[in-house]
Amino acid sequence: MKTQLLALFALLLTGTVAAQTSWGIRVGAGQTDIRSGETFDMLTDRMDAIGTTSFGAFVEVPLTPDLTLRPGLEYSSRGTSVGLTDDVELLGVKLPIGARAKTRFNYIDAPLLLQYTLPTERGVRPYLIAGPTVGYATGGKLTTSAKAIIELNLYSTPVDLDAIRYDRFNVGLIGGAGLKARLGEFSSLFLEARYEHGLSQPYDVPVIKDKVGFQGWNVGAGVSFAL
Repeated sequence: MKTQLLALFALLLTGTVAAQTSWGIRVGAGQTDIRSGETFDMLTDRMDAIGTTSFGAFVEVPLTPDLTLRPGLEYSSRGTSVGLTDDVELLGVKLPIGARAKTRFNYIDAPLLLQYTLPTERGVRPYLIAGPTVGYATGGKLTTSAKAIIELNLYSTPVDLDAIRYDRFNVGLIGGAGLKARLGEFSSLFLEARYEHGLSQPYDVPVIKDKVGFQGWNVGAGVSFAL
């Protein structure tokens, strides 16, 4: 019985390794903003998204001919730009009325996506992706600016995430769609767009006691290679 179980385990392991038929790299650009409550919104002229970039690598593990498991590891950023109509302390920095604060946090993300490729005989195949992502914040920066005739950066300072009790772990959900085209026998090119909705609320703004979280979209492209 023990020998049979070992043989079954070896067979499953061999099948899993063999199923890891490709790996790839992805670069992307997009925008992120924050989700907040009504209290925080009352202190702002408006809340604008900021431009972000991401890059990383992934592995494609076929589960069926059309369904693929796609774990990955990415470097990305999240944040927002906020115009203030009152004096407030944000991320441990006191900001004056009329200032605009741009926050940016760097993350290492580990998305775990399911990819469903629509059955088609065409050279370009559409697909859908969905799944969770878990991230860890490695650092942050706060840039403050004021606008007269032109916008001037007043100062930029690193954010001590531990000092402001920033929750470094981020959990979110990703959904999107893309197109994949074969370049040759062992490589493919893809283009995709995805939306991320953060489930975590990593920061509690002092004084107004309002928690904020992230949301955003990203357009990316990359290549994959068969092993």
